[in-house]
Amino acid sequence: MINGVSFDDFHTFRDFSLVLSKKTIKTPSIKTKKVDIEGLDGVLDITDYFGEVTYENRSLSFEFTTLANFTDFNDLFSKIQNALHGKMMKIVIDDDASYYYIGRVNVNEWKSNRRIGKIVIECDCEPYKYKKYKTIITEEIKEQRDFVLLNLRKRVIPLFKSTGELQITFGEQIYSIGVGEYTLEDVVLKEGKNILSVSGNATLTIEYQERGL
Repeated sequence: MINGVSFDDFHTFRDFSLVLSKKTIKTPSIKTKKVDIEGLDGVLDITDYFGEVTYENRSLSFEFTTLANFTDFNDLFSKIQNALHGKMMKIVIDDDASYYYIGRVNVNEWKSNRRIGKIVIECDCEPYKYKKYKTIITEEIKEQRDFVLLNLRKRVIPLFKSTGELQITFGEQIYSIGVGEYTLEDVVLKEGKNILSVSGNATLTIEYQERGL
């Protein structure tokens, strides 16, 4: 099948006979925060004062040509609008299929052109793209076990699922958990390697969703 873009369960080639001719994935703008302090040169940049940089939404734009007949363009355009226009959707680009975006879809009538069979779809998306599959690690704990948890750019709080009593050490803090599911608000995975130690006697599952730019 020809490469294209998936919007939830719809694929642009399979369902609409659209051929992707151009795509633009913009970098999200930084939410810059600066304070002008009297008596100091320049300004004080506090963009990452609370720990990490935040971003505006990211714009995605896709230009397609259609294999449909000229006389069928209006029907096809209506079909695409009914399926996609205005909806918040999961967006997967075939040549970057290990990730997906979340955003609102706009089938742009002003940039589309019936005469040449061009259709333009634009998306206003969250700044981070999501890894296609959540990171899930399951281990049987019988003695102390060290975990190296890798994470992409966006910080995330993992979910812990335990079948018994366990102690979790993260940084200087020790947490005790029992049977059930837990999120520990101070256990925040940063970009790169995160070291976590677990002791006790139970099966532990660690689950988290990675996101990157």
